[in-house]
Amino acid sequence: MNLAKVAKLTQVSPRMLRYYEDVGLVHPKRNTNNYRDYSQKDIEDIYKIKILNDAGMNLKDIQNLLPCFDLDYYRFSLCPIVQTKLENELKYVNEQLTKLQRSHELLKSFLEHGTVESTI
Repeated sequence: MNLAKVAKLTQVSPRMLRYYEDVGLVHPKRNTNNYRDYSQKDIEDIYKIKILNDAGMNLKDIQNLLPCFDLDYYRFSLCPIVQTKLENELKYVNEQLTKLQRSHELLKSFLEHGTVESTI
């Protein structure tokens, strides 16, 4: 399948698809006219990349996680790389949630009391 059709099918821009290829996430073959020809595996990998990216994973980590992610069941086989990465990512997200909660409490206190309340 060519670049334009894959972009439309997956809702990923052609520019991003080219970038995925540049960083080694997908490996479309080239036709004799040098156009990209995406296989079914490439398309499945693009869907996986979208899901993992939506989960907050960066592209470097996604490259390591792709082989362990089962698109049919939207689940991982918890090989050691995946286990460690997911634990680290969850820790990071929890830290960000804590910071956001603190920010929320401070802003709310400023609006309600004009000052930082001691109960925060």
